[in-house]
Amino acid sequence: MMRDLTHPLAVIVAQSKDASHPTGLLVSSFNTVTLDPVPHVSFNLKLPSSTYDEIKKSAAFTASAITRIQMAKEFLLDKTDPRYAIALSSNVHNHGHGKLTQEKGAIWWMRCQWLEDKSVHVGDHVVVIGEVVSAGFYKVLNMHGRVVDKPLAYGQGQFRYAGPPVV
Repeated sequence: MMRDLTHPLAVIVAQSKDASHPTGLLVSSFNTVTLDPVPHVSFNLKLPSSTYDEIKKSAAFTASAITRIQMAKEFLLDKTDPRYAIALSSNVHNHGHGKLTQEKGAIWWMRCQWLEDKSVHVGDHVVVIGEVVSAGFYKVLNMHGRVVDKPLAYGQGQFRYAGPPVV
């Protein structure tokens, strides 16, 4: 049933404090918890997770909304697949705290401090909670030079974009 609902997609990247071991994944559970007085976000991860291991080590992560299906597919690759390392190195800014590159289709990023005491383990998953400490937007152009401002979503078994309002 839940696969029929459309969910926004975000790429979560965590890396060691010296930026030597970035790791990331695509989630369809990224959500706003609250905006006031301080913005907090959440997402779910299935355990075990090397990305969660890096979040625990660094106490931080960066979430990015994306516009391109190719980037989404790259972050779905198994981390043992050699293409994953190539995708990670070409999509993540060096020393950018896990920010994805504008050139590859990221449209915004949020740098978050992990709130260990607020995160919750449920079965073989963890609900990760983060406090947004900085954020930014990119102006992304498609191959025709037009601004792309619709983040990628997933619903009914397909990648998709939000359509026009129904009312």
